[in-house]
Amino acid sequence: MSTNSAMSSSTAVSSSTATSYSTMNTEEQFDVQCGCGVKAPLRTALTNPNVGRRFLGCVNYKSDNGCKYFHWVDPPTCERGKEFGKWIVKKNMDLQKDVEDLRRQNLHLKRTETYLKGEIRVLKERENEFGQKMEQWHKREEWFVTKINCMNRKMKEMEDGITVKMEEWKKKEDLNALEIEEVETQNVELRVKLEEFEPQYTELSVKMEDVEAKNESLRGRTKAMKEDTELANLKVKWFTALVVILVGLGIVYFGGKGWLKKKLLALP
Repeated sequence: MSTNSAMSSSTAVSSSTATSYSTMNTEEQFDVQCGCGVKAPLRTALTNPNVGRRFLGCVNYKSDNGCKYFHWVDPPTCERGKEFGKWIVKKNMDLQKDVEDLRRQNLHLKRTETYLKGEIRVLKERENEFGQKMEQWHKREEWFVTKINCMNRKMKEMEDGITVKMEEWKKKEDLNALEIEEVETQNVELRVKLEEFEPQYTELSVKMEDVEAKNESLRGRTKAMKEDTELANLKVKWFTALVVILVGLGIVYFGGKGWLKKKLLALP
């Protein structure tokens, strides 16, 4: 990890060898200025075959205007150092790959973070909308509860009214039952009286039949008497007419004598 923290920059150290390096903050400093008039920093090479060797280089090595100053501070690396340097270089490359992977993962995490922030913002907006809808639903629920309580009160009042009416109907039913019992008692008494009057009614029916027969006989007699009366009246009329005719003939025959005239005039 200390090697990884030391890798902060790299440079080309010569025209024949490309060298990666990191600036080391050590107590040992060389007061050397490059051709640019700037103090040359002390660096450490991290590539084979010079892994671990310190050098002084121009600070403007990346610029085309740099002086290309370069100077080794440490002697050449031994064979063991070169072998160990290969491992160090491989380890450094692996660490660089890990760092690159971590950078990609970090970038992916940042993108994911941005996406999740957008989703969180959308969810918060939806949460606010849902909160408003819940508030509306709470208001509607309160309205429904109020309506239900009002309906319950009305139902209670209706039930109380129905209970009172049922009690009144029960009383009326009891009164009707008593009246029915009284009427049935009266009916029984009437039946008894009818049974008592039935022989008398039968006798009266027989008497009524006799009276009807007598009335029929009287009607026949009355009719016969009426016919006889009409016949007698007719005879009287014929007789009266005959008398008038005879009197008229007598007046004509006797020449209007006084005594006959007086008799005629005396007639009613």
